[in-house]
Amino acid sequence: MDPFLLQRRYPESPASPKDHRHPAERDRDRILHSSAFRRLQGKTQVFGIGQADFYRTRLTHSIEAAQIARAIAHNLLMEQPLLQRCLVPELAEAAALAHDLGHPPFGHAGEQTLDACMMEVSRQAHLRGKKTLRFEGNAQTFHILVAAEPKSPAYPGLNLTRSTLAGVLKYPFEQDVRNDKFIFNSDLPTAQWALQKGGSILDKRSRPHTRPKTSIACQILDWADDCAYSIHDVEDALQAQFLNPGDLEDVRFAKRVFAHYEETRAGETVPVLSFSEVRERLVDLERRIRPQESGDERAHRKSAMRNILNDLITSVSVEPCSGKRRADFSWRLVVPDESRILSVLCKSVIWEAVITDPRVAAMSAKGREILRDLFHFLMEEVLEKKSGDLFPRYYRPIIEDCLKGGQMEAARAVCNFLALLTDMDALRLHALLRGSKASSIFDFI
Repeated sequence: MDPFLLQRRYPESPASPKDHRHPAERDRDRILHSSAFRRLQGKTQVFGIGQADFYRTRLTHSIEAAQIARAIAHNLLMEQPLLQRCLVPELAEAAALAHDLGHPPFGHAGEQTLDACMMEVSRQAHLRGKKTLRFEGNAQTFHILVAAEPKSPAYPGLNLTRSTLAGVLKYPFEQDVRNDKFIFNSDLPTAQWALQKGGSILDKRSRPHTRPKTSIACQILDWADDCAYSIHDVEDALQAQFLNPGDLEDVRFAKRVFAHYEETRAGETVPVLSFSEVRERLVDLERRIRPQESGDERAHRKSAMRNILNDLITSVSVEPCSGKRRADFSWRLVVPDESRILSVLCKSVIWEAVITDPRVAAMSAKGREILRDLFHFLMEEVLEKKSGDLFPRYYRPIIEDCLKGGQMEAARAVCNFLALLTDMDALRLHALLRGSKASSIFDFI
């Protein structure tokens, strides 16, 4: 690989002469051994934590996405040897392992709640534009890697290589009240260093109509994440019986899936389809996953989903981009329309069968309520009582530092703390403070 891509921002002691790992392997291992990665085992993917051992968590999703990213990178390197200047399988694997580190408890519901809490504090302080405090999962991932996750007293964060940091920068937009995806203002210098000679940080005016330039590792991560999310969530929904293969043939179900496809089509960059074309693809998906009349239904389902996933992985290719100076920004991942359509349709199926199910929606609503209550409770503890007693001992120095900075510093510190928590941590803390009771999505409403 190009030595420029393997640079680290802060100097380190030379590696042991017996340590023969590639720098991308070291990055992968630093992520694997981080506390933020371990916490993913307690964070919601689709189904809540602790309701059954079978369903995927953010941890198992990240591991599966990493395996898919590694497989894609390996295949592409076999087909296009020139990629060796900017890609090794371990680089794609590292980016995929890291991509969900910033997700808070309770999935996207928790992410939206923390963002709303930060914006509420900003309104009270009359902050506008770039000064508005925000929270976003991808921005938090980058913040963990470059600042929040301790590895050495010699530098902040994990001190990953330029190529790995660029690999997780899916949304290189500046933080602003009008942007829903961004990088925290405090992390902009490191993001600019990671993207140097390749991409750039885009302003708020570019967000609605500009697709950012990202590295080939980031493009592989993005597609691997889509593959894992869309196919594996369908598998979990079938196992949990939130979805039955026969639903895919139902006209009313297909109409709702079609409506969601239309709502998300522009953001997913997939072509316009008619209802009949969507229904035809759903019927084909039903045919592929329908269990046989005899034999092990689980084995048939696993085989069917594996074959679909393999088709998505092997469908991609790369093409060179003109006018680029940096090696990892000189390639574009080419994903056929049919593969993207299938991925987006699977996401729409999950939206209709699972996300909007009243049991899951009720748990999301409860997660929002718990995080909002914890945020205000802890803010009062910090600002009015000037106390950090409710925080773990490892986090108290951060709270003590924020006491000197006023409301804005306190809000960021409390928000970062809540984002660290697993689902059960948040439930237990809320129960301890408020006397609430943990629930399951399988409880009857």
